[in-house]
Order: sequence, then structure tokens, then C-alpha cells
Amino acid sequence: MDTDMSEDQMNSYRLTSMDEPGDERMAQIMREVAEDARESTRRAAARVAAGIDAAIEEAHVIVKATIERLRNDNR
Repeated sequence: MDTDMSEDQMNSYRLTSMDEPGDERMAQIMREVAEDARESTRRAAARVAAGIDAAIEEAHVIVKATIERLRNDNR
């Protein structure tokens, strides 16, 4: 039995105190929320990883320049 709501039904559904969702509808809503949360977490993790990679690259450049400057100062 297919318990998934159509995309139109999901987009038009609104939680109100007068219209509580049934178990099937609530399960579908929760699946959609979980999927959105996973995707949001994936995007956030990718942004963090990219920031870490950029910081590492910047640190390498600074360390390389510092080492070069120290070598030149000792000549």
C-alpha cells in the first residue's frame, strides 16, 4: 500500500489546531522533514569542510612564506 502523499498534497497541507493529520499523513510529513534536515546537514557539512580546506591552504601559504623569510634572514 502506497502511503506517500502527492507533492501537491504535501505542499498544500497546513497544520492547524482544527485539522490534525492522521497517522499516515503525519508519517509522510515527518519523512519529508527528516529528508530536508539530512540535506541541510549535508550542505552545512560541505560548507564547513570547504572552510577548513581554505584555512589549511591559507596556513600553508603563511608557513611557507615565514620559512622562506627566516631562511633569507639567516643568509
